Amino acid sequence: ESSAPADECLARLLRLYAGTTMPVSYWEGILFPRWVNGYRGEKLDACLAQGEVFWHMEGKGGLRFDLQEGIDWDASTDVREAMAGESGLTEKEQLVYLTLQRRGASFMQSLNGVLGGEPPYDTLMSLLEKGMVYADSFVPVRQWTEREKAGKATAKQRVSMRVKAMRAGRWDIVRPLRAADDRQSMAETLERCFDRCLILCRETAAACGLPWQEALSLLRVQEYTGQVRRGYFVEGLSGAQFLRKEDFGSITARLLHPPKELLWLNAADPLQPWGKLLPHQPARSFANLPGTAVALCGGLPVALFEKQGKVLRLFDPACLQEALPLFAESYRQGRIFAGKKRIVVKEYPADAAPLFTACGFIKEALDYTLYR
Repeated sequence: ESSAPADECLARLLRLYAGTTMPVSYWEGILFPRWVNGYRGEKLDACLAQGEVFWHMEGKGGLRFDLQEGIDWDASTDVREAMAGESGLTEKEQLVYLTLQRRGASFMQSLNGVLGGEPPYDTLMSLLEKGMVYADSFVPVRQWTEREKAGKATAKQRVSMRVKAMRAGRWDIVRPLRAADDRQSMAETLERCFDRCLILCRETAAACGLPWQEALSLLRVQEYTGQVRRGYFVEGLSGAQFLRKEDFGSITARLLHPPKELLWLNAADPLQPWGKLLPHQPARSFANLPGTAVALCGGLPVALFEKQGKVLRLFDPACLQEALPLFAESYRQGRIFAGKKRIVVKEYPADAAPLFTACGFIKEALDYTLYR
């Protein structure tokens, strides 16, 4: 966690997770609210407007951010290549795409004449879904996420959405990225992985989208030159594990004597390691779903809220006195279950009942409800 200003935290997260594909909802529903103090969507829009990073859809419902500096400006973006892929373009999509390709980044208003007077909004949104275009803000992605609600919206509400999209800055085509095929770019990618995971091994490299054999080749050179240290630091991570020379002392000390600080994470948070980087412990397993929040103490799971907060489970009952007030505080701050306006706990250990009221939960029949 960082006490740095929100703008700095967000910019750092975007650089750390550049190239990582996650479901669209994870970015503003899990990652940013948890790790950026006082996160608001306007912060992301302002950051994107600066032009250092851009977003684009991938696959079915996936999204990733990438650095503008990684774009291969010499690579072909011929629309015929796009049509040859699985995401074949309609005639309207071809017209809009080719116009953006020819003109460069353009405001939506300047595209109004491309389709014979028909607004380009729907076509841009379909190109967005296919990963072909992006905008200077995250507004279109939010609207794509709520597309089912938009289908039931009134005409006035739909007009309002289009106006917001028109103010989303310029639209542009998604251009190919340079392949990380040289030693310098691989070294830069390694540094980002170290910044994000601290320990680099097969599992953490995969989480960062880094080919392990290529990374291992460079890590062996860096070990020989004294830039990294090799060892077996964390049980459950396979094979060779590497630490940067400057991090070796502090990280090994924390591993030997882990702080008993308790924190709540969404189980699907990329920084939550259990069931992803590390195998679940038999008596402390849980589903890595967005509807699950897990409390970690000394790195080990000690409590869970499952099924969107309906079920409270304890792995270590001694942590309840600390875990429940911290959960209530994290929820009110929007760091956990950011999209939920209330949590209704229906199943819980009997020992937890007296604490619920003390933490601000309201007793409703046999349930306890916490409002944001």
